[in-house]
Amino acid sequence: MSKKPIHWNPDLSYPTGKGATEQRFTATVDGDELEIDTHPWGEADLKINGKAEAHVEGKPSDGDAFREIEDIAEDIEDHKTRDGQSPSAI
Repeated sequence: MSKKPIHWNPDLSYPTGKGATEQRFTATVDGDELEIDTHPWGEADLKINGKAEAHVEGKPSDGDAFREIEDIAEDIEDHKTRDGQSPSAI
């Protein structure tokens, strides 16, 4: 089974552009509330339903950190679906 892409929405209440120190993206997948916070120095954090699930650091940019943590989020949600833990499996 291949991973389903997650459609992320930027949190527009956060500053954007070159001066932004943190950007937040949110998504809802099968009832789970996902949140990614990225930082321009190459770090990102993933929360699922308010619980910290993953952290990446040492990436060349916030975009690279976002892509890596996005892959982690997709893997987590894919495993939930395959394990029957997701509401969409009903």
